[in-house]
Amino acid sequence: MIDGDVKEFVNNLYYGSEMYFLFRGKKYFIQGWYKEPFHYLVLTEEEDVDFLKGYIWEHFSKDSAECVKAFLDAKLWDGKTFYEVENEMTWTD
Repeated sequence: MIDGDVKEFVNNLYYGSEMYFLFRGKKYFIQGWYKEPFHYLVLTEEEDVDFLKGYIWEHFSKDSAECVKAFLDAKLWDGKTFYEVENEMTWTD
């Protein structure tokens, strides 16, 4: 991960931290939260600094680790998983 530690980025996912990152010219925003009894993790693509167009991926579970694993395993990045392309991502916050 460019401009950040990939282990720290992934660790932050477990806590639902709000994070921005770039991948192939597009800016993304990921965040999570807990609303009993579920943990939520959602991803949006930011078209404009002031406008989020909506979720492009979401997962919820009673286990935060399941949400993180689902994100890491999802083939969201041109048919590849997070770890297959994380070296092309720039952590921007």
